[in-house]
Amino acid sequence: MPQFSHLYSSALDYELGTDDATRLFTTARRRGAINEGVEQFADLTECYVRQSTIASSNGVAEYNLLSTVNVAGGDYVRLAKQRPEYRLASSGGSSGSTTFTSGEDFTFRSVEWLNQYEPGWEESTGGTPRYYYERVDGGRRFFGMSPPPQITSSRTGRVILPYVAKPQTLVDDTHVPFFISSTAAGPSTGVRTDLEVYHQAFVHYAAHKLEKLRGNTEGSQAQLQIFLGWVQRYLGDQRPKGGTTIKHARSYFAETRRNRNAAELPKPPTGWNYGG
Repeated sequence: MPQFSHLYSSALDYELGTDDATRLFTTARRRGAINEGVEQFADLTECYVRQSTIASSNGVAEYNLLSTVNVAGGDYVRLAKQRPEYRLASSGGSSGSTTFTSGEDFTFRSVEWLNQYEPGWEESTGGTPRYYYERVDGGRRFFGMSPPPQITSSRTGRVILPYVAKPQTLVDDTHVPFFISSTAAGPSTGVRTDLEVYHQAFVHYAAHKLEKLRGNTEGSQAQLQIFLGWVQRYLGDQRPKGGTTIKHARSYFAETRRNRNAAELPKPPTGWNYGG
């Protein structure tokens, strides 16, 4: 797997047409441009998702996503496409005593929607959350639930929150993109080896940034288009294989089967007294 040193040196030399690392295309600039390329690729593709577990408290609706108390890595960017899940478990922790609220039972709503269709929602004292929302207040960004969770003393509640994360900055020459070091805060460590095929995208983005230093606007734009091509390649690779399945809101086949079965039931004799 290409290491950081390869990306900002020989791989970038090829795109820039020079091995200059001391005058215009300094090592610091090269390293910074590669890191920016990794961040931009992750932002545009949402390829880098992490999961945080937020401990919820009785009657508390909102949790600051920019606090390392709730997102230990401090790398929150935005909610992922995968929906969050709310779990309410007994203090014993047995798997059979956990209630899961997710999917259509736990849907995203904007604050404006809640104000219009759930008037007084902010005054709710608690229950099983049905909606989740985001709200920004100055330097804080909240994940909220409506109604707020109702948690008795014998139970514990938590939110399983998938989120788009900011990649760790590459520092050491032996680092590789999308690594999570063992010393990083958060639940997961390791390297996204499945993304190795897309590493060339970061080199093209870095070349796009650095070509501006020598006034090569045309070359800079060409490198940007190649980078965006890699983004589209990734997004295309993530599309489901074999087409999609359309699911009816109503199961007409099931309804027809029920109606047919009802019609085939034997009819009671004429004059039958249902009252006994």
